[in-house]
Amino acid sequence: MPSTAPNKLRYPRRLLAMTLMLAVLVLAGSHQALAGKVLALVNDVPVTSFDVSQRLKLNSIVGGARTRKGAFRSVVNAVVLETEARKMGLEVPDTAINKAVEKMAANMGGMSKLKATLRKAGVRMSTLRSYVRSTLLFRAMARKTGKRISPKVDQQEIDRRYRKIMSDPRLRPITIYRVRQVTMPVENVAPAMRQQLMYARMVEAQQIMKRYRGCSTLRKAASGIFNVKISRTLEADPRRMPKELRNALRKAGTKRLVGPIRTRGGIQFLAFCGTRKIVPPRPKKEQIAAMVRSEAMSREVERVMKDLRRRAYIEYKDKKLALR
Repeated sequence: MPSTAPNKLRYPRRLLAMTLMLAVLVLAGSHQALAGKVLALVNDVPVTSFDVSQRLKLNSIVGGARTRKGAFRSVVNAVVLETEARKMGLEVPDTAINKAVEKMAANMGGMSKLKATLRKAGVRMSTLRSYVRSTLLFRAMARKTGKRISPKVDQQEIDRRYRKIMSDPRLRPITIYRVRQVTMPVENVAPAMRQQLMYARMVEAQQIMKRYRGCSTLRKAASGIFNVKISRTLEADPRRMPKELRNALRKAGTKRLVGPIRTRGGIQFLAFCGTRKIVPPRPKKEQIAAMVRSEAMSREVERVMKDLRRRAYIEYKDKKLALR
């Protein structure tokens, strides 16, 4: 069988495995449906994994427990509090909740900014409103029963937490590689026919490589060639790439393709479309102070709620989440 013409951009076969790993490396994450598994019954009200997941995400914004069990405790407390409030005839009007949400939005730069923050974290507005409702109910109950809630926040603790967060490596800018994957499928045919078809596809691959002048010319370079699949632009973290693949992309640059590479499904290329710098948002000191105050309040709330939980009926479906 005749061999293909020499190619200046021929790469080791192990790049095949690296190419296939690209699907794992891309930053465009998939959205999985949140399960609604019942974790506990609190006064016959189900607490689900979805509730806990929502609370955990909300806590990343408003402060509070960052563990699954801690978020579970907060959701259980909210259900217990609702029961106690009904017994005492306490209610929180929607106007009070709206006012509290609007104040929170004002502190974050406006309602549109608040909604964008919730959306980015995957938090429903109803979850935030439930959180606000529980907070207001607790304050009303504390006033009615004469319980003194006075969280103490030390300025030195705020400064220490701020320094710790600002030194987190995840806040450093990172450079992302933008790539596109090109596949030329070879259908499942008899072995003898497959070899001939693979050779024909390699010849076509050489045509694409010769025409290619950059990512914007990719479809034009593949025009007239049957069944060429071109992915959308993917963003991959080069720190998670094998060194050989990272070096191959850098060597090829943005004007040449990496490949061709033979795979079971046919012929593959990688097109390096350049880089993009991502600068994570840096929190303001006021936000850190609010988070520390919220955590201090949570400790005070837990002191009261621990006693109320003892009087509640709680059936744990997941024994690992049992609260003391």
